Amino acid sequence: MLGFVVSNIPKLRFSEFNGEWESKYLNEVSKINPKTKELPYEFVYIDLESVKKGLLVKSNRILKIEAPSRAQRLLSIDDILFQTVRPYQKNNYFFNITGDYVASTGYAQIRANESASFLYQKFHTQKFVNKVLLRCTGTSYPAINSTDLSKVKISIPEKQEQEKIASFLTSVDTKIEQLTKKESLLQEYKKGVMQKIFNQEIRFKDNEGSEFCDWEEKSFGEVFKRITTKNKEDNQNILTISAQQGLINQEKYFNKSVSAKDVTGYYILKNGDFAYNKSYSKGYPMGAIKKLNNYDKGVVSTLYICFRTNIENDSNFYEKYFDSGFLNRELHKIAQEGARNHGLLNMSVVEFFSDIKIPVPSIEEQIKIANFLSSIDKKIENAKDEVEKTKQFNKALLQQMFV
Repeated sequence: MLGFVVSNIPKLRFSEFNGEWESKYLNEVSKINPKTKELPYEFVYIDLESVKKGLLVKSNRILKIEAPSRAQRLLSIDDILFQTVRPYQKNNYFFNITGDYVASTGYAQIRANESASFLYQKFHTQKFVNKVLLRCTGTSYPAINSTDLSKVKISIPEKQEQEKIASFLTSVDTKIEQLTKKESLLQEYKKGVMQKIFNQEIRFKDNEGSEFCDWEEKSFGEVFKRITTKNKEDNQNILTISAQQGLINQEKYFNKSVSAKDVTGYYILKNGDFAYNKSYSKGYPMGAIKKLNNYDKGVVSTLYICFRTNIENDSNFYEKYFDSGFLNRELHKIAQEGARNHGLLNMSVVEFFSDIKIPVPSIEEQIKIANFLSSIDKKIENAKDEVEKTKQFNKALLQQMFV
């Protein structure tokens, strides 16, 4: 009977290298939790909340006498912090900062014998994580101790190949960081410019270079018409509001239907119409208003307040206005303080349309503002796509460049 020999060779390899990688225990290629000398008088403490996806997002400088008991791992350049609790999150950190830094015992401190960067990349392969998870204890918060971690076997090439792989993958990581930073800066720019636009600190001009007329203030009901048309056609495109994705098909969002079997009593919306969900969601303390962009028609629960712009106003402009959060102050005025019904803000529909005040620029300026903000949104979406594509490229490399 023929057996299958598993080759200890990666699928993707630099041409100048050959031969099988060597299989070793982690404690044969590194020191795990090396003995720490006395902690300095003052240091930056890194706990499990400090690192997200390889980035140091929080750094608190504390005195030794104030430090928690878990502050024990004094770091040296090229040390790796491996998250031992819920390691599937891959919130590990490659330490390359000068100064006094001390990490929590929630991390294993790993000091490579050869290429630290290679080991760091290796720790992010799913194959390595799966080996760690097999040795973890606990279900909600699986964790591994340093002894069990030291006995995880890994395949490793000669130092020169380690360094070449690490250098290449580190350059991909740097690209992801740069693209993520670009997206973040665009988001901050958009946030800042929206504040200035809707506070009227920035004004647009017409195509002739002339000033537009002053903005008016009108009641919500003067700009929008409430939608109460029921779903007599029995449209089955049942929608829900997602803070990030807007009005989206319910089954696509939840992977199941959570609506009533009979939806003929739901409101029916057309492309460009709005729906307001009065429940709190992240980033939307007074609930979210979203425009139907992705479908020609759809239906929503009558718990939503639905409306469309009248012909004198631009729906795209008000979509941007609602996303800016400027309406929250007005919503807060009509919401009964502290009162919620099944998690929904308790507010009168009549007051919603009669008492809420909103700014109304000329239709021409509305269109200019909407087009300008849409161009920023397009740049943000392009940056997000670049980040995602580069992450997928990196994931494929991790799968194929390691054994």
